[in-house]
Amino acid sequence: MNPKVYEAAKSGDFDSLEAIISRKGEDIFCQTTPKENSILHVAAQYKQVNFIRQILQRSSGPSLLWQGNCKGETPLHLAAKAGSWEAVQVFINLAKSLHWVVENGQVVACKGLLRKPNSHKDTVLHYALRGGHDGVVKLLIDEDCQLCNITNAAEESPLYLAAHRGLPLITDLILRVSPLSLSHKGPKGMTALHATIYRPKTNRRKIMRKRPKVIREADDIGWTPLHYYASYGWVNSVKALLQYNTSAAYDIDKEGQSALHIAAFCGHVNVIDELLRSRPDVCDIMNTEGQTALHAAILGGQVNVVKYTLGMPNLEDIINEQDTDGNTALHLAALHKQYKIIYILAQEKRVDRLATNKDHLTALDIFWAYDEVRLLEHHRA
Repeated sequence: MNPKVYEAAKSGDFDSLEAIISRKGEDIFCQTTPKENSILHVAAQYKQVNFIRQILQRSSGPSLLWQGNCKGETPLHLAAKAGSWEAVQVFINLAKSLHWVVENGQVVACKGLLRKPNSHKDTVLHYALRGGHDGVVKLLIDEDCQLCNITNAAEESPLYLAAHRGLPLITDLILRVSPLSLSHKGPKGMTALHATIYRPKTNRRKIMRKRPKVIREADDIGWTPLHYYASYGWVNSVKALLQYNTSAAYDIDKEGQSALHIAAFCGHVNVIDELLRSRPDVCDIMNTEGQTALHAAILGGQVNVVKYTLGMPNLEDIINEQDTDGNTALHLAALHKQYKIIYILAQEKRVDRLATNKDHLTALDIFWAYDEVRLLEHHRA
């Protein structure tokens, strides 16, 4: 692009541009930068609204509106990225005046420009969101609410992006849109609710209330938001989620692990207590290896969870539950050399010390095989 043309667009000096046009004609509108930005792209990038208006009044101006650069970005993309509400409004007004279609029996402005994606399938709404430009986001949504249903190549919906970036005002704006026009999807199977896990300022309660289906949707490893809350021991988040849907406590990941399994493995007794208060029978859930939450606690070496479980009445079935290899909790403790847990279980009357696994071994047989008798005596002492 001619340096004087570029400077005129950057500074908004339309008089200088007219002088160049008078000498060389409107062919200069075909010039681009190394990124293939047109003169309209440059003006949008630097928020030169009056310059944009004057460009669009020239005969060659409107055609630049749909022209993409090397990334497929239109001038509208760059205006949204810059957060220029006025420039975005100018582009929308021109698009309305040039293109009209019939949609659902009504004459409406063509949405082609607003929905035009870049090379990564980002719309202008994605750009405005990343910049945190509330006013531009509201303008775009008011003009075309269907933008909220468009995901990019990374499978990021606008709602997911807003939640992921911790933008509560924009999240609220998007949640006001009709559910039929709203996607909550994110990358790797995640949803907008997954995105709020690390963004405490985002209104996760409003997402759960407005989009209740996200509560039980799992990511690529099968984890729902409840699995994550359980793993971190966030009991308040667990309580909040279960207020909207207690059935989420039954959801399992691809290995059959429930939130109870995760909490037990990580040693979060307060989360376990909340899950059992909400759905007492979740203690019956077994993973793909036939293991209960008590097995998970032993694998995680969580003495406090074992004590908690033994302190609950009428749990003989869980205490002596055998996994697919026939191992009880006591077997697992012996296999994984969890000496403190071995001692605790061995003292519990409800534990079946003579239970055998598929190899016809008792827990004591396994312990003898490891030749750890003296260490056991030490712990008993």
